[in-house]
Amino acid sequence: MRARSERPGAAADVLPPPRHTPLVAIRSWLTGIALGALFAYRHVRAMAAVGAGYVAKEVCSCVFVAGRSAASCRADVPESMDRVEAELLPDGVRAFVTGFAERVARNEPGFGCTLR
Repeated sequence: MRARSERPGAAADVLPPPRHTPLVAIRSWLTGIALGALFAYRHVRAMAAVGAGYVAKEVCSCVFVAGRSAASCRADVPESMDRVEAELLPDGVRAFVTGFAERVARNEPGFGCTLR
């Protein structure tokens, strides 16, 4: 059986390449931007969780185990963690990066501070 063609021995009918309209290009570009933003958000959120955990544990141990003031303990935290906010709780510290992550470290008497 021979493929439909005008002349014998010619290749089978081939579809013309798809036309790329501006709408297809814009849709592809927006999809790429959305996927990139999702990846970036997930990455930043994971990094914020690590930073919040570090600040919560560091400040909790400093305040409840070492008996220092929260202000002096905050000075021990590196400047790169300035975006992480910390607030004292009755038995621990809550550290958070607004919109991304929150971690709480609780003081367990006799054991020190642990992340929850």
